[in-house]
Amino acid sequence: MLQENQGRPHLICLSERHMGKEEMKDFSFPGYKLVNCFCCETYSKGGVCILARNNIIYQAINLNKLCKEKVFEINAVTIHTCSTKVILCCVYRSPSENPNYFLQHLEKTLKLIYQPSPW
Repeated sequence: MLQENQGRPHLICLSERHMGKEEMKDFSFPGYKLVNCFCCETYSKGGVCILARNNIIYQAINLNKLCKEKVFEINAVTIHTCSTKVILCCVYRSPSENPNYFLQHLEKTLKLIYQPSPW
């Protein structure tokens, strides 16, 4: 099993997919499944998504309410391993948009999703 998956990433993050919600329903790569995505509704481009290998156990984190198309696009997934919990975020900001708005919302979002485990 280890050799079969050797060299293959566990997770894939994509931005600027140029695909709408309908196209994303069937989107996958061989051996991977779509685990979370944000699709732009106003613009035909943009969006972010995360794919995971089929054997990965995950929990999607819905951040769509925090997104603003082309300004702050984000999604996240939690992966649990035997010893730890990992949160992976896929983020996009258009280079023509206000970087301060982006950074402020990124900080708020990270504080929202990061909840340290009690000792």
